[in-house]
Order: sequence, then C-alpha cells, then structure tokens
Amino acid sequence: MRLLSVVSSVIVVALSAGAVSAQSAQSLSSEPVPRVVTITGVFRPADRQPAGRFETVTLSLYAEQEGGTPLWQERQTIAIDAQGRYSLLLGATHPEGIPAAVFGDPAAHWIGILFERPGEVEGRRTLLTSTPYAIRAADADTLGGLPASAYLLAPKTGSGHAATTKSTAAAQSDVSANVVLPGTANFLAKYANSADIGASGVFETAGAVGIGTTTPLDRLHVRYDNNTGQFTGYAVQNTNGGALAYSGMLFYDHTNTLTQFQGYNNSTHEYRINNIARVAPGGAFNGTINFMIGGSSRFFASIFGVGIGTTAPSAPGLEVSNALSGAAYGYIAASTYGNNTFGSGFVGTKARGTQGAPAAVQNGDTIAEFAGVGRAATHPGVDNGMVVTAVENYTDTAMGTSLSFKTTKRGTHTPLTAMTIDDAGNVGIGTGFPNGGMEVSRAGNDAVVTTTTYKDGVNDTLPLFLGRTARGTQIAPTFTFHGDLLGGLVGQGYGATGFGNLAGAMGVLAEENFTDTANGAALAFAVTPVGTTDLSFAMGLQPSGFLGVGTPLDNNGVPSATDRLQVFGDIRVGTTGTNGCIKGFGGAALAGTCSSDRRFKKDITPFDHLLDRVAALQPVHYSWRADEFPARHFGNGQTYGLVAQDVEQVLPELVATDSDGFKAVDYSALPLLTIQAVKELKSENDSLKQRLAELERQMTELLAASRR
Repeated sequence: MRLLSVVSSVIVVALSAGAVSAQSAQSLSSEPVPRVVTITGVFRPADRQPAGRFETVTLSLYAEQEGGTPLWQERQTIAIDAQGRYSLLLGATHPEGIPAAVFGDPAAHWIGILFERPGEVEGRRTLLTSTPYAIRAADADTLGGLPASAYLLAPKTGSGHAATTKSTAAAQSDVSANVVLPGTANFLAKYANSADIGASGVFETAGAVGIGTTTPLDRLHVRYDNNTGQFTGYAVQNTNGGALAYSGMLFYDHTNTLTQFQGYNNSTHEYRINNIARVAPGGAFNGTINFMIGGSSRFFASIFGVGIGTTAPSAPGLEVSNALSGAAYGYIAASTYGNNTFGSGFVGTKARGTQGAPAAVQNGDTIAEFAGVGRAATHPGVDNGMVVTAVENYTDTAMGTSLSFKTTKRGTHTPLTAMTIDDAGNVGIGTGFPNGGMEVSRAGNDAVVTTTTYKDGVNDTLPLFLGRTARGTQIAPTFTFHGDLLGGLVGQGYGATGFGNLAGAMGVLAEENFTDTANGAALAFAVTPVGTTDLSFAMGLQPSGFLGVGTPLDNNGVPSATDRLQVFGDIRVGTTGTNGCIKGFGGAALAGTCSSDRRFKKDITPFDHLLDRVAALQPVHYSWRADEFPARHFGNGQTYGLVAQDVEQVLPELVATDSDGFKAVDYSALPLLTIQAVKELKSENDSLKQRLAELERQMTELLAASRR
C-alpha cells in the first residue's frame, strides 16, 4: 500500500538549441527548437509486484492542479531500472515536441502521469514552473510568429529620430522587469506575486528544514501554536476515491528497499500499518511493530504473534505477560456495561478450510481450549485445562459438543481427562464416556462421592444427595404420579461380557399423586437373589413409618406393613451363644435374654399380692372392627386376648390410653404377673399341704387311739 505509485520530478531543461545565424540585416533564419521536457521519477506499482523492465505510461498536461480535461496527452513506453527509476522526454513522440499552442496561455501548467497497469491511478500532478517560459522563449526566433524584419521601423524624413525615440520609449514603458525581493539567509524563496521572488516561511540549514522555526530538531521540523485541535502539523490527502487510494507514508531502509507503509484508505476507511521488511530480498518477512511507553514495550507484533507486555510472544496469536510491565502477574479482563442481559465473554471458533472458504467442523475436532502451562526445568510443560470438542460432523442443524477438563497426575507429565460433560449433559469424573447423569470412575482407588458441610450456627446446611422427578418437560413440568421413582441409589456389577442388570437398589417412590400439600412417599430396598438376575423388593418403609420385611407388596411393589414392624417369616435376635432382647419403650424387657443383673438395679421391691386380680382377668376370643378403623390395620380373622377396660378395673397399671382416647394393654407384663400369681398359689398350696399333713397326722392319731 502506498500514497502514490509514481514519485516523479520535472527538470526544466534548456531547449535544444538550433543553429541561429544572421544571414543579413534584412533576413533572419533559424531551425525550430524542439519543445521537450525531461522528467525523472520512481515507479512503485500499486500491487506491490516488481515493476517491469518496460512500462507504458500516459502523460497529460492540464491547466488545473485537480480535475479538468487534459490540454494535451501523449503515450510512451519507457525503460525502468531495478529500483523503479526512469527518465523520459515529454513531447519526444512528436517531431515538433509539445505543441506551441499548449503554452499559448502563460498561466501555470500541471503534468499528470498514469502507468497503464491494473490498479494504477494517475498520480498527483506536478507543477511545471519555468518550462512554459522556456517554451515561449523558443518562439523568439519568429517574434510571435513574425520574422524580426516585420518589426523594423522605416526611417522618416525630418522626424525619424524623434519617431524612433518615441517608439522605443513606448515599448520600454510596457516592459516590467522581474524583481528579486530582499530576503533572509537560509529561507527558501517563493513567488511574492506573479513575477517577483521573495522569502518564504520555510527555513533550511545543513540539510534540516524548519517550518515555523529556524532551529529544526530533525530533517523536517514543523512548529506552530494551536489549542483548538484543528491542526496537527502534518496533513496528507489523496483526492482519489478508488479501492487502492491511500494517503500516508512510505519507509525505505538504507538499501533503498521499501520496508513499511502506513496510511489511510479513502474507500474502506482502514488505517493500515504494514511492515514488509524481509530477511533478504524475496526472503521471509521478519519485521515487527512495537508500541512503547517510556521505553518499555506495551504492544508488540511480529510474524510469531502479538505480545502485550512482552517482545517475545511464545505462540502464534496473543500472549499477555508481566515480563516488561513489572506487574505481579499477566492478566486479561473483559468488562461489559449496558442496560441489557449481555455479559463479557471469551469465545474460540473453529472451521475447516480457509477464512475465505470455511468448511464445516468434523467429529473429533477441537473447537476451543483454555489451558494452563507451567515451566519445567528446561522447557515449557504440558497443557492442562478445558477443551471443547465436536462429537459429530457439523451441519447447520447439528452441532454436538463435549466439554473436557484435563489434569496431569502428580509425578507424571501426561495430561489425562479428569472430567467430561458429554453432549447429553452426562458428567464423567475419571472417564470420558459417562454412563448416566454422573459416573465416577477410578482404577486402583475407591470411587467415592463425598458431600461435606460445616455448620456455623448461622447457616445450618446439610450434606445431601438429592434426586428429583417431575412429569412434563423442563420448561413446563407437571406433578409427580403415584408410583413414580423420585430418586435412588443402585449397584451394578460386571459379568462375563459387560455390566449386567441392577443388582441392588434403594429408592424413593411416590405413594400418591403429588400436590403442593401432599407428597407422600415410601422408601424401598431391592436385592437380587443368588443365582438370578431379577431385582426384587425385600423391605419397604411406608409413608406411615411402618416397616415391612418380606411382606406382601403394595400397588407400587413396595413391601407393605400394617404395624411399625411387620415381618413375613422368622425373626432371629441375639448374638452368637446368647439370645437377644426385645425391649419396650421404657427399656423394660419384652422378650429374649435381657440384662437383669442386680448390680444394675436399685429400689428393688417385690410384687404385692396379685392372685385375686390376675384371677379376675378374663381372656376372651374376639374379632376386630377393621372396617370401622382402617387406619389401625386390624386383621379380619378371629383372635384372642384381653379387653383393656376389664383389665383396667383390676390392674390399671397394665393399661395405657393414646391421644385419641383408645386404650391398650401391656401384654408384656402378664408373664411377670402370672409368676407372682403362681407364687401366691404355691404359697397357699404349700400352706394347705401343711394343714392337710397336720390333719392327716391328727386323723392317724385319732384312729390309733380308737383302736386301743
């Protein structure tokens, strides 16, 4: 890119001198002077390709600096050297050179140069200053088209001298001599008016040029005073609006090689900085662009990448570093402000093909990666981080991805996938292919899932595993149905060829259709009998809190229970070599071998006489009024026992009354009361035996006495 493709200069030349000789006082003759101008310049093609050895160029003369139609044109083929330099004679294609009529008007003339190559435009026009006067001077041999003899005055008798003198004076009165006005040393000259030359505001000393200053600090120094922001000291304007119309600057190195361009494009409004320096002519590009503050780089661009805070970016793309800034760390931040829902983001994109012709992503392509790399002893370490991967060939309606997290195990240097979220939303920890919503996999270690909470007295959180179930959809959920599984914990084992059926499970099932005020549920436990693969429920905790073990299943397949504990089958309690103990709520023994050591007891008192009261108890047969009290889960068959109200009359301590006013009998005390009653019976029996023995002795004595 460049400002102008042609840099040219116009050299005012002395017109080729024809031999001019006076033949006689009455006749003058001369050869016509060819009207040509030498032009030199440098051609830099717009397409940045080398100039050809020969190029065709159109040369145009204008009366205006901009716009207008050419006064005259010619087309030439010119030779160009390896640096793009050329030299030509304007007017050389015509025997008479530039037509004299072109310079009939003494006003300024401008030359435009257009190289006939794709993308080229006519360069900025160059002012022809002295040339028009030189061309017009060539017309001196004819004196305006007439021979000199036409201007000779015929002598007149008697008054010839006076007439001659008067004519000469008149001629001299129409002539204005050009004036060089006084100036100051080292100031460049300028036209003070259309004819006179005086000092300008441009100062030059020792090759340094100053505008507005006589002490230039560099090769060009512009000095001015302005606080409106309307002036910057340097303005460049390209009046062409074409696609390749740039205004700016070109930079050349010490070998006259173009190495950098920076400028503004009139069509695209792009400001471009382009460093095209090479290792060698035609070699690889090796230029850099460095933005610095206080001698320290803040933004550095090279063919290897872009560095912020570093002049040695380690990877293609962008590296932000604290290497030069002195900050504690490198940091990238994004901020978003606005009354909307948008936030800051970091986005990585991927496409196959090229930028001009992108193609769809394929299955297995890495779409984006965010990685951390630590320095090892002698080189950078391995990548660890987050990776987004395509899981299918992309179409406009199918773009499945997975998200993986990679870490490196201590003592190794190979990154492994530690966690994956697959395209279905399943989470795998220790596996890249999770089976189900979440799978934790380990080799050589326990696969443990732990929840921990710490109570601070303010936020009493709970360590929970939560399962939830709803009908409908995530956007429009509906109520849970009676029988739906709300959540569960299951176990599964690997057989000969794969993981088999569920071998054991614990689940929560809805025991009614859910409402906002009714969420009845049961807890069921299932196992698989040995030698089978059929999972079946073995124990259930009903919404009532009743526990059924091996009992008939309810409508959900959960073991039912009609009491706090209901067991179908035998119950075995105790430990090896001794029986266990079944106790009442207060700790009193109900059945089994229970602790009864005297050393554990105090306030020991014997039972009072109970025989009469025990004898007053009346065992009865009866049937439950089950249909009237379904919540009591009474049986339907005939059974036997005591009536609480009867027991309360003689042994009130055996009767309890619940919150509803219904009475219950402590049947566990009856064996002890029976023991006491038996003891009393035995005591009475022993007393009767003694009396009977005494009576028998007396009878024997009486009989013996009667026989005497």
